[in-house]
Amino acid sequence: MVGCSSGSMNTIEVSLRKRRIPKWVVPVVGYGISAISLIWVFSKFPFAQLGHHLRTLDWRWVALAIVAEVLVYFADAWRWMVILSPVGAPSFASCLQGVFVGLLANDILPARAGELIRCFLLSYKTDVHLSLAITSDFIERIMDGAWIVIIYLLITFRVSTHVAVDDVMWVFGSVVAAISLVILWVLFHRQHAHHFVNNRSWGARFVHLFEEIHSLGHWRELGLAFAIGAIYWVLQATAVWAICRADKFYFGASEIAFLLVVKTVWTLVPSAPANVGLYQWSAAYALMLLQTEKGPAEVLSEIMFVFLTLPLILGGAIAIASAGFKLDDLHRHAHDAHTRRLPRKEE
Repeated sequence: MVGCSSGSMNTIEVSLRKRRIPKWVVPVVGYGISAISLIWVFSKFPFAQLGHHLRTLDWRWVALAIVAEVLVYFADAWRWMVILSPVGAPSFASCLQGVFVGLLANDILPARAGELIRCFLLSYKTDVHLSLAITSDFIERIMDGAWIVIIYLLITFRVSTHVAVDDVMWVFGSVVAAISLVILWVLFHRQHAHHFVNNRSWGARFVHLFEEIHSLGHWRELGLAFAIGAIYWVLQATAVWAICRADKFYFGASEIAFLLVVKTVWTLVPSAPANVGLYQWSAAYALMLLQTEKGPAEVLSEIMFVFLTLPLILGGAIAIASAGFKLDDLHRHAHDAHTRRLPRKEE
């Protein structure tokens, strides 16, 4: 691998610092989006209907929804462990702890800070370097994006979608396809990829990323991880289906998949902790596209938010207690490690 002189690296770092977005921008934008979403959801919110729906919930279906939603993240930890097996073989317990701590952080801190925190915790507790943990997390998200596109293409034969949804999914699918093709190109054409970036002024920052992708690019493990992704999404669909059944909404598999896809893609936008506001808006919006009236759609979106989010917060609290950290300390250490100011613990 061709190295870079310290002078050129310093120049790159200085230029990146100059162009860095101020820290307050992302939280302000995220909270603004959530506030607008909450105003839309709670303007003329049918609180009387909410009380009636809560009293008539079938708690057996609620219990099934909660179990399925928790199992989603067991599948996520399994998939993460498989991806990382060639570069440190972390235990399932370590991956599971990192996943639930990350969920707790996402539900408390803005802008999906839990993604970095879970990577740092796994790196701190195991032999996996932080940069590899972050790259593996990125690969997982690309796999999720690919599954979302596949699911959406399948359900468009059964569900009449909206122009706005189609436009967003077209952009989303194009981005996922482009990134996936780049990753495949790097895996199949390592030398060409290195030659390409080494001859570009901006290429230095991608050389290390390409090396990490190669480290994780074992086809057996990547194929198994992608297959586990199917279980991950089936469990999510099961949780949404069960919570709908609990509230006497009898949607078919295609409608449930449509609701899940719309809610997932719309909540990718960095927003307030737990995607509060944006979660309810996206779920209610998808339900209305499925011919549900606005009032019942808003009520069901609130029920989904409560029963599919609060159990994960409890699981995250247990995980953070077992990790031996306070969440704010873990957040600070993760940020410092990511900016290469904190040395990795030697065990």
